Amino acid sequence: MPVRLALTLALTITLAAMLTLSGGAPYAAEPDPPAAADKTQDAQQRRAALFSELAAAKTEADARAVEARIWEFWLTAPDAQSQQLLEDSKQAQLGFDYRGALTALGKLIAHAPDYAEGHNQRAYVLFLMGAYGESLQAIEETLKREPKHYGALAGKGVILLMQGKDEEGQAALRQAHKVNPWLKERGLITDTPGRRI
Repeated sequence: MPVRLALTLALTITLAAMLTLSGGAPYAAEPDPPAAADKTQDAQQRRAALFSELAAAKTEADARAVEARIWEFWLTAPDAQSQQLLEDSKQAQLGFDYRGALTALGKLIAHAPDYAEGHNQRAYVLFLMGAYGESLQAIEETLKREPKHYGALAGKGVILLMQGKDEEGQAALRQAHKVNPWLKERGLITDTPGRRI
């Protein structure tokens, strides 16, 4: 399989996981006030516990189960309006309406600018559209809000590798692997030039 195709498939599989894990919430009858990301102590404790479990996973199956719970955590929007916009984007993506998906995500980001997954979803849609530079910018916005977003880090690594920026791509993949030792893209990481881990 050509390297470019393999990298594209790796990123698509990683980022597409979020589409199957997100669920819609009823749309609020009245618009909610602008939402902030859930930074409550309880949410931060849940996040820390999930990443501790991921680091401690002993098998691939255990890691995938924890990953699913992390994605569920990330895909839980801060309020009903945000959740509906996320669902609107998901439905547009499933119909290959990427412009519609971006419109919904633009509204989501305007409403909840600190919600990391809004930016990550935007990065994914831009990737699907082939707008890799813009996708990388959206990934950086994601990482400002969720530095441990291994999906965004892996996506960054794959895009950089596709652009021929091997050193930067490897650095991003290593960072993602440090957060998630069971990273699906870990096979793309080289320990020496040309040699996969």
